[in-house]
Amino acid sequence: MIKNFLACVCLMVGFVANGYCQGWYSNNSNSGKQIQSSVTASLTIQNRSSYALTVKIMRTGGRGLYQTLTIAPNSSGYVSFSKSDSFYTKTKASKGLETLYKKSGSFSIQCDERGYSQATLQFYVSSGNGGSGQSISKSEFDSNK
Repeated sequence: MIKNFLACVCLMVGFVANGYCQGWYSNNSNSGKQIQSSVTASLTIQNRSSYALTVKIMRTGGRGLYQTLTIAPNSSGYVSFSKSDSFYTKTKASKGLETLYKKSGSFSIQCDERGYSQATLQFYVSSGNGGSGQSISKSEFDSNK
């Protein structure tokens, strides 16, 4: 009889703990409503050069500027994103009297119910017009379109 009583108490404790955990992790007052996640995607931009960088994160399709970062030589910058989208960069690299302007290819950031991006771009800048990316004019860099 005592064994049966202890077995019942253990089962009841198991059900109570299970109910408590479900209530803790779910928000029953918002059932049927979409709950926005606090998780964000991120992009770290590393400047692996002796040039000062100004990096513009641009939305693809002519949708304009997302964010501008100024990154000192041999330093990093950080950008966060709250939803999925496609972007490209416009970069100004300055050192002394020399200034170089480049435009990158597009990249995608994912930030949704399937997951989120944690990406890194590394910039290596050397003198002249070599390197990766398309050379652009100062006026194209200055444009936020």
